[in-house]
Amino acid sequence: MLGQVIASGAAMGAIYALVALGYVFVWNTMGIINFAAGEFITFSAYIFVGTLITSLALPFPFALALIAILMAAMGAAFSRLVFSRLQRQRALVAIIATVGFGIFLKEMAHIIYGPEPLMYDGPFGMRTLDVAGILISYQQLLILAVVTLIMAAQYLVFRYTMLGKVMRAVAMDRETAALMGIPVERVLAGTFAYSSVLAALAGLLLAPLFFVTVDMGTMVGLKGFVAMIIGGFGSIPGAILGGLLLGILENIASFTISSAYKDAIAFALLLVFLAFLPQGILPEKVVDRA
Repeated sequence: MLGQVIASGAAMGAIYALVALGYVFVWNTMGIINFAAGEFITFSAYIFVGTLITSLALPFPFALALIAILMAAMGAAFSRLVFSRLQRQRALVAIIATVGFGIFLKEMAHIIYGPEPLMYDGPFGMRTLDVAGILISYQQLLILAVVTLIMAAQYLVFRYTMLGKVMRAVAMDRETAALMGIPVERVLAGTFAYSSVLAALAGLLLAPLFFVTVDMGTMVGLKGFVAMIIGGFGSIPGAILGGLLLGILENIASFTISSAYKDAIAFALLLVFLAFLPQGILPEKVVDRA
C-alpha cells in the first residue's frame, strides 16, 4: 500500500514540479512571481476538454499541440502588452497585474463554459499497469513521461544552445544583455510564453484525474509555489525536487493521517521549511553581476 501511495504521490508531485518550473523561469528572468499560473491551468483545461476534445473532437496529439500554441500566444501577449509597460514600476505592481489576469481567466472560464464541471477520461481511459503489485494508471505514467521529457529537453536547450545562453544572459543582467544586442523584450515574452505552456500541460494532464472546475488550478498553482520554496527559491533542480517531495509527502501524510487535511499538510510542510531551512533544499547559486 505504501508503494501505491508513493507512486500516486510521485505523479502528482511531477505536476507540482511542472508548475514550479514555470514560477522559477519567470522569477529568474523577469524578477516577478506569476500568480496567474493556477488560472492558466484552469483555463487551458477548459479549452482543451470543453472545446478541443468535446466540441471539435480533435485527436489528443492535435489538441495538445493546439493548446500549447494558444497558451504560448496568450502568455507572450500578456508579457508584451502588460508586463513591458510595468517594468519601470515596482515589482509588486507587476505581481498584482498577474493576480488580476488570473482572476480574469478564471471568470472567463466560468462565463464561457458555465458552472458545471467537465469530465474527461484521457487518452488511455481507466487502464492501469500492474508493477510488482502496485497499480499505476496509464495517465500517471503519461504524466511522469511528459514531465521527464520536458525536463531533459529543457536542460539540453539551456545548457547547450544559443537560446539558452541568451535567456541566461537576460536573467543575469537585463540591461547589459540589451546593450549587447539581445532582444530583451522578445526573450521576456518567450519566457512568459514558456511558463504558460508548462501550466497548460499541467492542466490537461490533471484533467483526467479530477473534474475540470473553475477552482481546479488554484490550489495546484499555490502548491507549485510551495514546491519552489521547498526546493530552493529560483532553483531549477530545486523546483523539480521540491515538487516530487511535496507530492509524495502529501500523499503519505494523507494516507496515514487523513485526506481531509491534505491541503493543510502541504502548507504545514512549507512552514516547517521556512522555520528550519528557509533557503530550501537546493538553493539558487548566488553570482556576482557585473
